[in-house]
Amino acid sequence: MDITQLQTFIRVSQYGSFTKAGEQSFISGTAVMKQINRLENELNLKLFVRTATGTKLTIEGQTFLPYVKQILGLLDTAIEETRKSVTSGQSIITVGTSILHPADPFMDLWKKITAQMSDFQIRIVQLQEDLQSKNREYATLGKSCDLIVGTFDNATLKQSFNAITLGRYDFGIAVRSDNPLAKLSKVSFSDLNNKQLLSVPMGISEKNDQLRSIIETKYPQIHVVETTGRYDMNTFNQAVEENIPLITVTPWKSIHPNLVSIPLDTDIQVPFGILTTKFPGSKVENFLIKLSKVLELIKETK
Repeated sequence: MDITQLQTFIRVSQYGSFTKAGEQSFISGTAVMKQINRLENELNLKLFVRTATGTKLTIEGQTFLPYVKQILGLLDTAIEETRKSVTSGQSIITVGTSILHPADPFMDLWKKITAQMSDFQIRIVQLQEDLQSKNREYATLGKSCDLIVGTFDNATLKQSFNAITLGRYDFGIAVRSDNPLAKLSKVSFSDLNNKQLLSVPMGISEKNDQLRSIIETKYPQIHVVETTGRYDMNTFNQAVEENIPLITVTPWKSIHPNLVSIPLDTDIQVPFGILTTKFPGSKVENFLIKLSKVLELIKETK
């Protein structure tokens, strides 16, 4: 029995479905079921009743649930108190960063509010891509780091994470520096007619889907080439090697030295901000509460 199994047990009890619980952890429903089966075998207890419409806690599961919450709560407290003992009373918040999810927007904000957040200390953690996860770095939350800066414009992310909005990213078109589009100050949809355009598949990003809807209804001459999922570095390499324009957003404008990012002529923007898990623990919850208050005061003084 391990912590992951216990966390999965709580999610299944909350969502009443292996599939839905899997969506929150960005793993398959089958993987969730295997974790629960293994937990039940180790405990020699039947925790869930499986039905065609989902799962329901057995009496044993109902009895087990509050103890699991207590165990995980105590573990979170133990970790938090241990960290406090070596940081002169400051709670350490780990912030994940990567090429695709840079922490710069938060760190720029942190420099301005450090004095108001003196109870907390920030530690930057370099994230590694989890290529087995549908959402890569998002899957590292609560494991490798307490929070990341990322977009949250699709239903799965909104359901799976707590988020504090920091701003909005603009869309752009990234092209190889020798592409004729690179000479433009702004790219319109009509500029992309009769050209290929790299994009994530439909259903990953609500805002990207809005762009795709415009293309499909008004600019059918644009030939959309879909990636296999969310962007990774291979996507940007593909754009360079095949000289294909791709849809990009603000933090990726300098991601590849051979790509130039030109603003896309659209009013559609992507919300971004601080993301944490739905159950981040008391330390991170306290951090988010205090941060929200500080941000509110900043708004009121503007």
